[in-house]
Amino acid sequence: MKREIETEIFLAKEAVDLVKRRPNYAKMVAGLYLLSLFGPERSRVMRASFTTVEFVDDLLDGDAQGIINLLAYVQDLNHRIATDSLSNSRIERLLRYSLDVLESKAKLNDDPRGDFVTAINAIIFDHERASQRRVLSAGEIEQYYRNAFDPVINIALLAIDSNLRIGDIPVFSYGLGGAYSVRDFEVDWKRGIINVPGDVISFAGLSPHSSFEEVGGNPKIIDWLHQSLETSKQYLLKTQLLLRQSREKRTQVVGNSFISPMLKYIEEH
Repeated sequence: MKREIETEIFLAKEAVDLVKRRPNYAKMVAGLYLLSLFGPERSRVMRASFTTVEFVDDLLDGDAQGIINLLAYVQDLNHRIATDSLSNSRIERLLRYSLDVLESKAKLNDDPRGDFVTAINAIIFDHERASQRRVLSAGEIEQYYRNAFDPVINIALLAIDSNLRIGDIPVFSYGLGGAYSVRDFEVDWKRGIINVPGDVISFAGLSPHSSFEEVGGNPKIIDWLHQSLETSKQYLLKTQLLLRQSREKRTQVVGNSFISPMLKYIEEH
């Protein structure tokens, strides 16, 4: 009980910090607390997992403060996760709590520790490619979506004791990745995270160093973005159907908390 109380105190502080950094996350944080209706531990481990990954993401984006050598810190953190040698900092204690609970629930093919490492490696990949304005092929972008979303989805499913895993809803990551990439297109392009395939950029007569004004107003890029949203819509609708067929109420609730806002975005654009 003492550990659960301490974890809740840490999580409240992290939730406040996260919403201060990203006010648009307030609704999602509230939703994660509402998961307590399906059991307090499920909500707690979801919040601990989500806030720690978001902290790492914000850290390398420059939105979180307190660390001097950001990339070295995150790389070292990932090593400590992999080797089960986490420190007693607030974030790492939350990570340890998540891993302890998730590993106690894990089935034969589950690897929550590996999932955290993969998710953070995807964040490191974003940070490094942004500094180079690196262009990817369509296949590399799809693999990036898998690396970024597959482990997070698996962690969430394990946290809520779902019988599903990403292999049961294989296009979920593509749907989320494609929709988020279009939604965040301007912010990402300005940061150097380019999720438009290199051949599309070349065909449009542009380069990765083109200004957003040039790219955002280019008819070929606009067409590609619309096509990407339509493909994402089909993937998300297919995932929604698979979630309904699972007959797992809490799995549907969690999955739709990601799917519904993106379907709404797609319909509005």
